[in-house]
Amino acid sequence: MTNLKTLIRGEFGRLNKYGLFKANFVVLLLWVFLAWFLEGEALLQFIPFIFLMDSVMMTILLVGATLFYEKKEHTVNSLMVTPVTENEYLLSKVITNVLNSLLTVFIISLVVYLLKGVTYTYWQVVPAVALVTVVHTLIGIRLSYGAKDFTSLLVNYMVYVFIFFLPPVFGQFGLFDRSVARFFILLPPEASGLLIGSAFAAIEPWKIVFSYVYLALLSLLLFRFVVKPQFMAYVMRETGV
Repeated sequence: MTNLKTLIRGEFGRLNKYGLFKANFVVLLLWVFLAWFLEGEALLQFIPFIFLMDSVMMTILLVGATLFYEKKEHTVNSLMVTPVTENEYLLSKVITNVLNSLLTVFIISLVVYLLKGVTYTYWQVVPAVALVTVVHTLIGIRLSYGAKDFTSLLVNYMVYVFIFFLPPVFGQFGLFDRSVARFFILLPPEASGLLIGSAFAAIEPWKIVFSYVYLALLSLLLFRFVVKPQFMAYVMRETGV
């Protein structure tokens, strides 16, 4: 537990050192600026979009950028000669990103309440955002494993967007037949959007339950069979062994 706390503090320190906190804050200011011009129903539709983009797209980018900078500074090499375990290292990434996403939820919720008097069911937003961030932190780590440099990381990121994120968006505009679109719930961003959106609009209960179970199971499978098993190969590659 002590190692994990130290690693989490180190993660936040690196986010600040690499300027990623500043970049995230700039994006946060952009969301606030856009929310300022919205009212009523339009604002309530925009807020879950903010949370979805932050917990999905920003999470993948942040964890990918962190790993990229760690490669440049050989941080992993140093950590591997300490008593830190691979579980602790990976969990520190997950927990740091969850805390960062929840900070965004807190700031946006406070701003829209103070400026617009808007409230929603926070008890639904918090666990949804936390679970979505866990899944996409693990996805971000996996995408980073196969990236030789930051350019290839961005390519992996864009491939993920085109395959998993855009189809549900197109489905909402009726570009896919309903018989096809109904299966988009199996795509992590779509299930994520349903969970977060359930705090703002009525969604069929079975979809909420399915999304929770699906994303929780997906996170366990990703960690157990993808991210953790491939971690040592990633470390060996980075250390030149």
